[in-house]
Amino acid sequence: MFFLAAILMVPAVACAADTPYPKLNLKISTTVGEQSNPAVMAKEFAKLIEEATKGNIRIRVYPSDQLAGGNMSKGVEMIRSGAIELAFEPVDVMAILDKSLLALSIPWIFANYQEAEDSLLGSGGDYVKKILRAQNIETLGFIHNGFRQLTNSKREVRTPADLKAMKLRVPGGDVFVKFFRVFGADPVAMSFSELFTALQQGTVDGQENGFDLVTANKFYEVQKYITAWNYIYGSFALVVNKGVWDKFDDNTKKLFQETAKKVCRLGNQNVVDSEAAKRKQVEDFGCKVTDLTPEELQAFKNMLGDYYKDIKQTYGAEACAAFGVK
Repeated sequence: MFFLAAILMVPAVACAADTPYPKLNLKISTTVGEQSNPAVMAKEFAKLIEEATKGNIRIRVYPSDQLAGGNMSKGVEMIRSGAIELAFEPVDVMAILDKSLLALSIPWIFANYQEAEDSLLGSGGDYVKKILRAQNIETLGFIHNGFRQLTNSKREVRTPADLKAMKLRVPGGDVFVKFFRVFGADPVAMSFSELFTALQQGTVDGQENGFDLVTANKFYEVQKYITAWNYIYGSFALVVNKGVWDKFDDNTKKLFQETAKKVCRLGNQNVVDSEAAKRKQVEDFGCKVTDLTPEELQAFKNMLGDYYKDIKQTYGAEACAAFGVK
């Protein structure tokens, strides 16, 4: 009997030697739909981890905040508590944990994607990691959410006056709400999972997201007008609950870090490479896409003096300096 038991144990030992990773079943969540870039990258991350560990570590992807019932804020709290192990979460949504993270969302602080990426690979990313670590969350990397554009069902927006009384969905936070109030609009904080229905039913007139989310979630089907003004840069952070992270052995941590680097590089390139095609997609559908002239854009910026002063004071000098806000 002892001999038989010894023989039966041999395959298990050999398997462990072949794959030096623990057996884990994990969940990764994201706020956006399954066709959006962050959800696609979450699937890629899960696939690469499963392949590298020969199936020992399996990660199931949950788009649209399914595990949180569509509630973005609850999803962040579930990451912090460990009820969800991993996520691709918008940095602006995670600002419910520390409002200073919204310094990344101050309008027109980055001229292009390279500037934004450089910041998140440097002082900006270091700041986000420090803040989230204090909230029991480790950050593995960042991908572009894209530059936010304005869409609406009412009229072309070329001047500040065009925004007057327009009801617009925003993700929440002073940086968004106070911005639109400067121009007399009516910003409404709302979870992303509710947005398409709210646009379709006319609960709100418009919203502000990049071309990736506009196309992946088919907002263009219920939004006739798009103003391309790159007013705010957004990023998704690939995060893991710190309690979960601390239990990983060094091999597993290294694998997750290296895989995150690959996936985030790919996710960023996806956004940069596909933006023109996604803009063309909405134009071909029949949406009117308006590019503002430098003079038209300046008319908006000229009204933001007090707003910038207030926002920088709200988020603090350290956060603003980390993202290069002057």
